[in-house]
Amino acid sequence: MSPQTFTADPSPSALSVQLGPLRLSSPAILAPLAGYTDSAMRRLCRRHGAGMVFSEMLSGEGTRRSSEKTFKMAAFHPEERPYFVQFFATNPEQAAEAARKLSELEPDGLDLNFGCPVRKIIFNQGGSALLRDVPLLARIVEAVVKAAGVPVSVKMRSGWDHRSLNAVEIARAVADAGAAWVTVHARTRSEFYEGRAHWEWIGEVKAAVSIPVVGNGDVRRAQDAVRLMDFTHCDAVMIGRAAIGYPFIFREVNHLLQHGQPLAPATPRERCEAARQQLQWMAEERGERRAVLEFRKHLLAYVRGLPGSVRFKTEAVTLEDADAVMNALRGFVASLPDEPIAPPWPTDNPMVEGSLTEPRQDSAL
Repeated sequence: MSPQTFTADPSPSALSVQLGPLRLSSPAILAPLAGYTDSAMRRLCRRHGAGMVFSEMLSGEGTRRSSEKTFKMAAFHPEERPYFVQFFATNPEQAAEAARKLSELEPDGLDLNFGCPVRKIIFNQGGSALLRDVPLLARIVEAVVKAAGVPVSVKMRSGWDHRSLNAVEIARAVADAGAAWVTVHARTRSEFYEGRAHWEWIGEVKAAVSIPVVGNGDVRRAQDAVRLMDFTHCDAVMIGRAAIGYPFIFREVNHLLQHGQPLAPATPRERCEAARQQLQWMAEERGERRAVLEFRKHLLAYVRGLPGSVRFKTEAVTLEDADAVMNALRGFVASLPDEPIAPPWPTDNPMVEGSLTEPRQDSAL
C-alpha cells in the first residue's frame, strides 16, 4: 500500500509523521477511550489537530457475531480519517473473522488491544491477559494482518507487572507478525492508571524494533508530549484523558512542535463553542435525550478549572435538554473574563517536571 496523507492542518509538512503506510499531519494522536471517544469527540479532536483517531475498544466476539451495537460503535464520519477501529480478541480464529468484518467498513486500519486492564476483559483472556502469553498474542496479530485489507497496529502495556516487564519481547513479536507500528502504554497491567508512567520503557522498545513506536502515558500538556518524544525518540504520542473536555491540547502540541513556543490555552468561550459542537453531533447521532445524559461527563470536563465551576456543575447535571444545557453554559461563560485559562493538571509527576533517567539500553538489545 502506498503512503496516504491526511491533512487538516494548513501547514502539515513541519509536523507530518510516517506510521507504517500512513503519513499523518501530526504526531499527536487521540487514544481510544471507552465511553468517551465516540464519533463526536473524534471529529472535534481532528478539527483541533489530532493526527489520527481511534474508536472505542470493541469486542472481537461481538464483531464476529455481527452485533448491531458493536457495528454502530465502529461507524465513523469521513471527517475523522485517518480512523482506526480498535478491538480485542482472545484467539486467532475469532480475531481474523472480526478483522474481515471490520475491514468491510473501510477504516484506515485496525488496532489490536493488548493493554486493557479491566477485570471483565482479563477474565475472558483478552486485553492485558495476553501479555502473559506472547506466542498466542503474536498468532492473533498475524491472523489479523493476513485477514485485514488495511494496516494493523497494536496497543500494549509494558508487562503484566514489574516482575514480568516484557515490552521489548512483545514489540519484537508483533513486528515479526506484521504489525505496522506499536503503541506502548508505559505502565504495567497491575498499575492500571495509577502512579507515574515509566517513559524509559517506551525508549527501550523504540531502541529494539524497526517499526514505528507511539508513546502513551502521562501526556497532560503540550510540553509533556514534546518531552516524551525527545526522551524516548518515539515517532508519535497518544493522548487520552487530557483530551476529554479539552480537544485544544492537539493544537497546542502542534504549535509547540512547529514553533518551539507554547500556545495560549483556550478561552472559556472557545470551550463553550467546542462543547456546543460536540453536543450537537451527539444529538444528531443518538437523539437529544440520550445525548444530553451522555454528554454530562464531557460537560463537567469542559468547565474544569474555570472560576465558579463547582456551582455550575451542580446545576448542569440536572438539565435534560440540549437548549437548557447550552443556555446554562453560555450564561456561565459570559460571567467570566474571556482570557486563556489552562485546565488544572497535576504537576507533582516527576515525568512532567523532567526528572528523567536514561532508558536502560541493555534490556533493549
